[in-house]
Amino acid sequence: MKATQIQLILLLFGLIIIYLLFQLPTSVMEIENVEEKVNQTTSISRAMDLIRGENPMEGIFMLREILEKDPKNKEALYNLGVLSIQTAQYQNAVNRFNQIIAIDSSDKRAYLQLGISHYYLENFNLSDSIFKNIKESNDSLLINELNIFLSN
Repeated sequence: MKATQIQLILLLFGLIIIYLLFQLPTSVMEIENVEEKVNQTTSISRAMDLIRGENPMEGIFMLREILEKDPKNKEALYNLGVLSIQTAQYQNAVNRFNQIIAIDSSDKRAYLQLGISHYYLENFNLSDSIFKNIKESNDSLLINELNIFLSN
């Protein structure tokens, strides 16, 4: 073999090593993201247990902390929105559910809760429009939840 051929092989080998090194951090980051999502889900479950149990404020603070780290966490937003409805903070609920819809416009639960929030704010035209869209969606679970709300 000539010296130039050996140099080309070494150069090719070096480029392959560099390419593989750049791929390594991506894999590690993906694993960390999966672990973070699992931890957030566990934290949301723990927060909801606290809210239903002996220390509701600690659970609310946990949900807020999750949102500080991940402002697009739909589950934390949803739970805080539902809690806002339960505590008659309807405008806060509207804001939370609008955030969810901005993140994922196909989240039907958020639309239902948004309609309920507007109903309590006495924005009846807006809530009726949202409720009509829910009924037209043919989502039986969502329609059932809506009917339960309307019957109360």
